[in-house]
Amino acid sequence: MRPRTPIFIVTSTRPRVGKTLVARALTEYFGAQGRPVAAFDVNPDDFKLAENLPAYAIATGIGDTRGEVALFDRLAAEDRVPKVVDLGHHSFERFFALMEEIDLGTEFRRREIAPMVMYLADNHERARLGYVALSDRFPDMPMIPLFNELLPHIAQCAEAFPPTRLGGDGMVIPALTPVVRSVVDRRQFSFLSYVRKTQDPTSELYQWMARLFVTFREVEVRLLLGGTAPQLRWSA
Repeated sequence: MRPRTPIFIVTSTRPRVGKTLVARALTEYFGAQGRPVAAFDVNPDDFKLAENLPAYAIATGIGDTRGEVALFDRLAAEDRVPKVVDLGHHSFERFFALMEEIDLGTEFRRREIAPMVMYLADNHERARLGYVALSDRFPDMPMIPLFNELLPHIAQCAEAFPPTRLGGDGMVIPALTPVVRSVVDRRQFSFLSYVRKTQDPTSELYQWMARLFVTFREVEVRLLLGGTAPQLRWSA
């Protein structure tokens, strides 16, 4: 049996939760291994992923039939190339409604494509409701909640985003200090270029990337092998 082609849909029903940063780092995670990857920026009027990673990502929309067909055709392509979708909150409902309407899950299974939702969680009720509704709507699609390390009361927040049957327990995204975050947010900043140039593997950014790439590796293993990791332990 051939390994399935992964699609990672990085999304949330809430803005400004770190979604695009995760999508950027995930895309470069594949690049760091010399693996091909295709990324899709589905954020109307705010295509930061495509701006930062023009070699990997394309800006696309789902506000018209032509754009919708082009996007879903690319996602369903039998090219064995991992995909990353940076799905903005404005396009959240439309994207998943289309998946349901055209029964894309059946086509994915036929073509040995494995989609997974990486859902950026926070303490807002809108985020919780979106997570619950999506997991109920697509019970056969793996879904993992991601929690920013800086979230207040992170343990209580995790209780509102229970593990899904196929995705497993939530995972923590390490925090960046404001100064380092301002560097990372610069247009066309590349994590891989930074790693190639840095002489200090003990720097905050290098250590952050190392932790995050380990997290991505676990997510990929969960998806492709169909397993889940041991329950995550939350600090008080």
